[in-house]
Amino acid sequence: MNFLTPSFFGLAPLFGAFDASTSASPLWLAAPILYFALLFCSRRLVGDVFRNASPAQSPKRLVPWSVGAAFGVFVCGAILFPLFAANAVSILPKSWFPDFASVEVVAPNASDAAPDAPTDDAPETAETAQERNLATQHPLARLLIRSRSTPWAFETLLLCFFVAVIAAPFAEEFLFRVLLQGTFENYALQAVLPPPGTSRRPFADAESDSPAEPKSSDVVPDAETSDAAQVADAPQTAVSAVPSATEFRWTDPTTPMERRAFYLRSAFAILVPAFIFGLIHAGAPETPEEARDPETLNRLFRTMLAAGLANVATLAVGLFFLRRSAGATTGDVGLGPEFTYKAGLCFASLCRFALDFYRGAAAFAFIAPIIFGANAGLRSLFPNAIVDPLPIFLFALAEGVVYWRIRRYATVVGMHVALNATSFALLCASL
Repeated sequence: MNFLTPSFFGLAPLFGAFDASTSASPLWLAAPILYFALLFCSRRLVGDVFRNASPAQSPKRLVPWSVGAAFGVFVCGAILFPLFAANAVSILPKSWFPDFASVEVVAPNASDAAPDAPTDDAPETAETAQERNLATQHPLARLLIRSRSTPWAFETLLLCFFVAVIAAPFAEEFLFRVLLQGTFENYALQAVLPPPGTSRRPFADAESDSPAEPKSSDVVPDAETSDAAQVADAPQTAVSAVPSATEFRWTDPTTPMERRAFYLRSAFAILVPAFIFGLIHAGAPETPEEARDPETLNRLFRTMLAAGLANVATLAVGLFFLRRSAGATTGDVGLGPEFTYKAGLCFASLCRFALDFYRGAAAFAFIAPIIFGANAGLRSLFPNAIVDPLPIFLFALAEGVVYWRIRRYATVVGMHVALNATSFALLCASL
């Protein structure tokens, strides 16, 4: 079966551009109040992300998997699993899926339009403008909008919600933040951590701040006094002057050169995954022939189903591989060192996961005006193009900075779910 070609992981934005229905007017009136209440109540929780000594901060550790292992998991998740899922869905009986071609499915307000595309000299009507706007929407949005008048509208709504709001955020954040950015952060940490197996040297500023002591040539203590002094001073020296050799704490002192190299390499670790994440959302608008093809909705539905299956397989197989092959711990994949599945302690781990998830949703509320504002401005400047990659790139940069600061998988998933859920709600309100 011939599937459409958009990336199965290009499901972040569902920016609707249609007029909201009048029945949703109370929601539009209450939304600003709820939004500003969320900002006010969450300002301190989100601010903890950017304070070095806050409870949200955690030490940065080297991830145990290699570059080759990360590349293999990424290729499987981004290319192989989508292909396998598409082939698996294509061989299933057609009777298992809705047959949108058996009913008359047309675009909104398109029944009165001419069957052929308008010429350059013809004036643009409202229906033509709406069709052009729909053609530049994400395939998931086109599927949801065009299927609303069919008997399978509810099933399509559930599928789109699962793929866009649940499956895609969990899988994409695992691939781009945990896997790719975590791998690139190893390169950044090499600037402030010693090679494996070597102890970290005392810092010059820690030595200079210590009080002056008499030289050995001036005072010669006896052996017992010298041994006792060494035992008493050893723990203090280990704690204050020599940080851990395997993890970097934000309060650890480093030289200016090490700090500069660390921040430059960290910028590289954030920019590369964000650029790839935005690039996969590039695509071509829908052609008039595709809009009139009765099989288009059938292909879109099966593509979304394959996308959901590929996302679930990516997350499950990727975590299993990193655990078994590389020995990754819960802290390495952003769940935190305290996360456990043991009975009696599982509830505390889930509560911490929920708190991190809420922190991510609140962080998205602070950057939402920038993301949606950039999308609206680009759509007005380029109405005939798909402009999603740039707003998504900005969003991925914000996610990268948050994950770089606290390395919490639940937080970036919360940001992604909040974006997709907001876009999905706006799209549904416009139907």
